[in-house]
Amino acid sequence: MTATMLRGLGLGTRLVFAAAVAAIPGAALASDYSNVCRTADGLYEIDDGTLYRTSEVDQPGREIHYVILSEILVRRETGYCESDEAKGQRFDYQSKTSVLRIKFDADGRSIETTALCELAADGLPAAYNCDRQVVVSKEGSDAGPVTSPPEPPPAEQGNGLWMHNGSIMRLEASGDRRRFVYEVPRKGMRAVGAAEGTLLFEGERDGERYRGTARVFAKGCRPATYKVEGSVSADERTVVLTGRAPRIADNCRIKGYRPDRLVFTYAPQG
Repeated sequence: MTATMLRGLGLGTRLVFAAAVAAIPGAALASDYSNVCRTADGLYEIDDGTLYRTSEVDQPGREIHYVILSEILVRRETGYCESDEAKGQRFDYQSKTSVLRIKFDADGRSIETTALCELAADGLPAAYNCDRQVVVSKEGSDAGPVTSPPEPPPAEQGNGLWMHNGSIMRLEASGDRRRFVYEVPRKGMRAVGAAEGTLLFEGERDGERYRGTARVFAKGCRPATYKVEGSVSADERTVVLTGRAPRIADNCRIKGYRPDRLVFTYAPQG
């Protein structure tokens, strides 16, 4: 899929939702549409299919040509809202989270990186409330059972992408050794120092069991480590680890411990 194709999809989405709302007499057109991808380092952004430096979004002539190498679907959902004020009329919505691997030239060098993408489109007029939301379809790694044929066990593929608490992780597998590193940290984790390649868990797999060391992050502090263990699910798509994570004070000292549960969900290639 090219950048031009993505721009076409974005425009088509807006036209469909605008048409649905325009058909409602006296309805105010909602502006609930966004289609944005951001790279792991936060330096680049794809706004409705066009790549810019984050500091230059929407500036004419600042567009950067790029190529999509792969796309992984994390979650897609479609459905509709019913509004009592609109006498039960239905207003469609859709959302999609995905991970793109992209390549482009900037600052005299070739860059290959990962971007986390969020698309949201809602045809509900601004004057109405969504009194009842009905989900029509869900698919993806964190949306329950997927109807597509099962893939080979991801833990044995190595370098597969996984979801963890809103971040995209990469599983590095070599023999019985296992490492989860950040591929695209969520905003909150970037704020406390996580970046692409930052280690979160390191340990080993013994049968269905995982054992090793996890890290907890606090702004301005070095990561603190703690022991965790857990298991991988029978379908190889979920890893759950538990332990007692340190509580980090403002002065970076450990002020106690809390129960912690780390859940990693495989993000299949889409």
